[in-house]
Amino acid sequence: MKNLPRYKKCFICGKENPIGLKITFQTDGQRVYATFKPDEKYIGYKDRIHGGIAASVLDEIMGWSCSVKTKKLYYTVELTVKYKNPIPPNTKLFAEAKMVEEKHSLSYAEATLKDINGKQFALAKGKYFPLSDKDEEETFKLLHHEPEDSEPVTKDDI
Repeated sequence: MKNLPRYKKCFICGKENPIGLKITFQTDGQRVYATFKPDEKYIGYKDRIHGGIAASVLDEIMGWSCSVKTKKLYYTVELTVKYKNPIPPNTKLFAEAKMVEEKHSLSYAEATLKDINGKQFALAKGKYFPLSDKDEEETFKLLHHEPEDSEPVTKDDI
């Protein structure tokens, strides 16, 4: 498993975002995985993690799954989430995503969010459009390795 790069201020993965989830994404070269445990500060209603938190994590992991397969960075075009069960705070969650298709400049991905026992909380599908060469070049400059080092992040790191 290889850790994917991160942006320090990202709400999902950034270690310097004080209210962020600080998730580390990993890949086996085919799929992307993450483990995290959202606490009460992420609730949307009593004893339930806000659905937007789940959607954000699923969106991020699907985008990375497309990047892993194509070595490109992406914008989200469309995100569909099906919520299966409420997510209690302080539940250890596992997210997994894979790119399923590339067609007409779009990449398509699917993801799932489960607990340690395999209980599904959310399923997602997404469509992703690649950044322009200029935007991608600028974005790579903002990313860093996990664990952090002084080397620049390149396409070989995703």
